Amino acid sequence: MIDTLKRLFVFGRESRLEKAIATVQSAAELAPMQAMQSLQEWLNQELRRGKERQDGLVILRGVDASLRTILEAALAAMLDAQSNHARMNLLTQNMVPFCDIILSLYTEALRREMVELARKPTNTPLVQASVANWLYWIGRDHVVRFVREPKTDRLPWHEIRPAAEFALGLGGTLSVRITQKNEGDAGRLQKQLAHLVLLSRTLTPDLQGRQLLIADRLADALAGFISVSDQHSSATPFGQVDNNDNPPTVLTRVPTQLKQEGKGLFYGLEKSLRELIALEQLIANQRSVPQKIDPSGKLELAETLTVIKHLKNRWSGREIKRMAERKAISGSLNIVYDFTAVRRLVAAAQQQSNTKTLEPTVERAQVEDVSATGVGLKLVKHTGWLKVGQILGVRTDKDVNWRIGIVRRAIARAQGEMLAGVQLLGRDPESVRLTRRAKVSQWEKVTDHQSWDNLLALYLRPDPLNGNHHLLILAKPELELGKIYSAPGTREGSLSFRIVNQHEIGADCVFYRAERLVETEEPAAPGDTSNNSLSI
Repeated sequence: MIDTLKRLFVFGRESRLEKAIATVQSAAELAPMQAMQSLQEWLNQELRRGKERQDGLVILRGVDASLRTILEAALAAMLDAQSNHARMNLLTQNMVPFCDIILSLYTEALRREMVELARKPTNTPLVQASVANWLYWIGRDHVVRFVREPKTDRLPWHEIRPAAEFALGLGGTLSVRITQKNEGDAGRLQKQLAHLVLLSRTLTPDLQGRQLLIADRLADALAGFISVSDQHSSATPFGQVDNNDNPPTVLTRVPTQLKQEGKGLFYGLEKSLRELIALEQLIANQRSVPQKIDPSGKLELAETLTVIKHLKNRWSGREIKRMAERKAISGSLNIVYDFTAVRRLVAAAQQQSNTKTLEPTVERAQVEDVSATGVGLKLVKHTGWLKVGQILGVRTDKDVNWRIGIVRRAIARAQGEMLAGVQLLGRDPESVRLTRRAKVSQWEKVTDHQSWDNLLALYLRPDPLNGNHHLLILAKPELELGKIYSAPGTREGSLSFRIVNQHEIGADCVFYRAERLVETEEPAAPGDTSNNSLSI
């Protein structure tokens, strides 16, 4: 009602803040790319005029929420553009300058106005909110640049730490302020600072495309569990060695200069790491990503678990080293995707039948590089099936059987090409039929004989590539931990397995680690013979 009256009756000239809010809110109603493009001239104008004014932080605080809405919508669109290289490029081409200029506006305004504003205690919320917003845009700028070109860019820690210390210390001692982490603008400031700490340990060239965006979401969701303190202790071991841009790392002692000056912020990641592990267990048990992490339902289960595995190592301070060095090579080989098709072709190779089966999921792929543990493949004119965590069968023209691999990286390139990083898991897989007593009532039986379920699986024998474990791979999570399953008619005769744990959840399959028993502890299904154990 008030807004309507304002439009009907003009009470003086519209203020600069009102004009700025109206401009940004109008742009926010457009699609993300159009919104960013429409605001470029206005943002550049604000940057040029900012030197002459002292209201930059007030203006930016007024429009910040709308600017974030535009950017977050663009980041969400990037998750949908996984295999669309052209759209991904278009988004990053607009997002990088958009974040860069907003970050420049905040940086310049803070340098001009922060100290003067802080002289009045009533301005403390404005200063703390502005620094928190500035840290948010530092993080966004870092993420979108990393998505466009993954590299080890450094965050400006030589500016971040002093600004955060100054803003948190307003209106009281730093120790008091940081113990009130959930309160008001100071709480938001600490959360944004903690988010940057996690980002500095999260974004690496090992993560690309969607995986970077998933890692960023996880860091944002778990940043609130970071401990922030002005004291170095076993609970807050992470800190900065000096005033350069090296990210916080585990310190065995506080640097002499910082100790003498009584400065420094220190962080503890233990709670965030525990919550990350709890999230991993929740996803594995529920077989879905929580809505808080994935409100639009766009995240892939296996891909999210792959990112979490990476973050567990990074957040705990362990260095991640490549398992084996890659060597560039040229050539081509056959691949087959989809668990059912992979198992069927492995079974056909075991039978050594001359009958050829037509599998629509068999493709020819170009080899880009190889290592002792995997292979890099290029897929030309990709049709959109490739996912992180997907099982693949890989076979050269000289091989008889297929080798089993799992997709660890999936990167879109121009003209419909995709690059796939495949970890090889087994050299000589076997298709097996696991048997278990069927769960039927006496009323459903037509005879007094026990009814049996048959579960078709792939069996990988111990190999250094799979950690020297016995692995069983099924399309669905149908095996129960601790239970014993028979596998009649394998190439070693009848086998029995006790299920140890659920080793990994893939995009289209589930891996179980099993213990192979010396003797069969459950009887095989009546009439089992080796002739029908490899049914296709």
